[in-house]
Amino acid sequence: MAMASMSFSLPNLNLRRVNRYSGMAFASVNKETSTTVGVRVTEGEGNLPKVVLTSPHGSEAEIYLFGGCITSWKVPSGKDLLFVRPDAVFNKKKPISGGVPHCFPQFGPGAIQQHGFARNLDWSVVDSDNADGNPVVTLLLKDGPYSRSMWDFGFQALYKVILNSKSISTELIITNTDNKPFSFNSALHTYFSVSVVFSMPSKLPFCWSDQISKFHCS
Repeated sequence: MAMASMSFSLPNLNLRRVNRYSGMAFASVNKETSTTVGVRVTEGEGNLPKVVLTSPHGSEAEIYLFGGCITSWKVPSGKDLLFVRPDAVFNKKKPISGGVPHCFPQFGPGAIQQHGFARNLDWSVVDSDNADGNPVVTLLLKDGPYSRSMWDFGFQALYKVILNSKSISTELIITNTDNKPFSFNSALHTYFSVSVVFSMPSKLPFCWSDQISKFHCS
């Protein structure tokens, strides 16, 4: 098992589990569905289902189940800190261009399609939570005929998104469910909305744990 997490935040959250709902699976939605306080599934662009996280402090995030892609992160002032390209399409014919798309199991060009297949597949909601007022959702992606046609391994990906009043945190856990080992690359190819190029942050914290449960940050 491999875990990688990224937090666009300053505070260190101390989360307490409350209001947990598990065992859910949403790949499509005909009407708005509320799962947990601050977590709802509704219809987005192109009639694609999306998860909306709403903090009581006024921040909000949107995550499309197609590609498991965070497309919006608004802070309490209403400013959206993520960027989606004007020519982005929401028709499942190509990945959503913008936000926080997944690169898995390959980053960039290589043996399979550019940036892998995780951004081209429907993820499902398997868990939602509200921890001390912070909405949390966990998405699931498993291997299937499409993924195995180019990368013949069994896997499970769990992607947790936590929204706070001043931060958004993500955690991606990849589990090998096959009977043979595999190697992979993974990245969150984030598009930030900035007014000028030089206002981009020079470094964001990146943390991961290895197979012997050691935790690292850079």
